[in-house]
This record gives sequence, C-alpha cells and structure tokens, in this order.
Amino acid sequence: MSVRIIRRTLDTLGTHILLLAIACLFALPTFWVFMTSFKTPREYYAMPPAFLPAQFHLFHYRKAFAPWTVNPTEMATSYWIEESAGRVESVTPQIINSVIITFGSVLLSLAVGTPAAYSVSRYRFKGSKDLSFWVLSTRMMPPIVTAVPLYWVMRSVGLVGTHIGLIMVYVMINLPFVVWMMKGFFDDIPIEIEEAARIDGCGTVALFWRIILPLAIGGIVATALFCVFLSWNEFLFAVILTDKDSQTLPVALSLFRQDRGILWGQMSAVIVVATLPILLITLFLQKQVVRGLTAGAVKT
Repeated sequence: MSVRIIRRTLDTLGTHILLLAIACLFALPTFWVFMTSFKTPREYYAMPPAFLPAQFHLFHYRKAFAPWTVNPTEMATSYWIEESAGRVESVTPQIINSVIITFGSVLLSLAVGTPAAYSVSRYRFKGSKDLSFWVLSTRMMPPIVTAVPLYWVMRSVGLVGTHIGLIMVYVMINLPFVVWMMKGFFDDIPIEIEEAARIDGCGTVALFWRIILPLAIGGIVATALFCVFLSWNEFLFAVILTDKDSQTLPVALSLFRQDRGILWGQMSAVIVVATLPILLITLFLQKQVVRGLTAGAVKT
C-alpha cells in the first residue's frame, strides 16, 4: 500500500472522527433533555447529576399532558420531591394552537409568496431590483423594534389573543424567506419550457399552475419546512399577542418556571413531544432541506 493511499485513508478517518465528535456535541443537549423527561426530581437534582435514569418514569408526561390522571399523593412517595407550589395545566391546548397557527401561516405565506417570487424571477420592470431589495430588507430589522407598534395595531382591530392575528404576523415574518427561496428555484427552471408552453397556447395562469409549480415542488417543500421552523419556535410575538386561550407551545414552556423553581421534568417532556414531529419531518425531507439551503448559490 502506497504512502499516498495511507495518508488519504488517515485523512478520511480523521475527518469522520471529527464530524462524529461534532455531531455528538450537538446531540448531547437533546439526549440530556430526553433522559431528563424520564428521571425523578431526585435524579436530575443530584450532584453529580445522573446521566441515565435508574428507572424510566412517565410521570412528567402525564403531569404535562394529562394532569387529571395523576394521583395528588403521588408526589409524596419515597422517590418524588416537591418542586414548586401550584400546578401546571395540560399543554395540549397550546400544542393545538401551535399546529393551527403554524400551518395557517405557512399555507398563507406560500399562497402569497410563491406567485410574488415567480414575478420577481421572470418579469423585469422599473424598480424591480429595488422591490427585491425592499423585500429582503424587512428581515434586517430586529423583531423587537416592531413588537410594540404591531401590538397596538392588532389591539386596535381586535386581533390580540386570536389565531388570525398571530398568523398575520407570522406571514409577515415568513414572506421574505418564501420570496427569496422560491426565486432561487424559479431561476433554475429553464425559460425555454415556458416559451414552448406559450407557443402551444398555454396562458399565464395555466402555465404557472400546471407547469411551473410541479417543477418547483421540491422548492415548495423546502420553503415550507423553513417556514414551519420559524413559526413553530417563535416566542417574542407569541408572548405579546396571545392570551390564555391562544398561547402557543413556546409560551407554554415559559410557564414551567414556577415560584419555587423550574419544573425540569415536565418541561423536558413537552420539549421532547414538541421536537419529535419536526425531527421526523426533517429526516424524511432532508434532501429538500439541503437543496433549499443551496438554492441559488451555484449556477450551472
């Protein structure tokens, strides 16, 4: 075996070991939260902390999602300790609110942003470059700057504490991403396909629905995933514009900080349940996500 082959093998092995170490470093917090959701309070308050639970318990999941199934005396057993005064209600309504608001905002963002992205990609008019930059510049402003004005606007029209109000705000947040990501995908579609369709008598609307959108389905999926990530995890506007009946999951997680401490077990259980759907979607659609990250970066 030549020296060059040995060196190449060692370089490859070293690269894989480094990547594995980085992956483990990033996965450790997630794994720790997952294990904490099954530990007793004595275990995750222990010093040094226990890495794995001695026995897997579903108590925190029951307390977070179905507190009415928990015996009031269960916390007084030999292995449970009191964490806080009061009682946290089920977070199931907040999960439902998050699902409604997230998918509502994503669908509306795609419905508005996809035709806009196609127009920016295909049509040139006076000020089109300035319009494109203006769309992008809306993401340059810190969200906290618009929080107070948005609150007063939503309050004046009676949308504070409603799903519609938060959906409109998330559409405002998602639109720049939709326009610029979809523009990259539309730029990759050869213009000759559209010209051939127009020669065959295809109108603008039919061309967009029957030819362009099917060709850009991968980009639509990738863009939708990014919008889901942004809307599902957003906290600032959710805590300002919602009330008890319309709270989303990130707001509910902040309520696990009680007067006598943080309910780490219940918070970890909710984080696991909230993260699992996003993780599964990402694993199944990771090719579209990678393509969305690189859309428009390399032109052939």
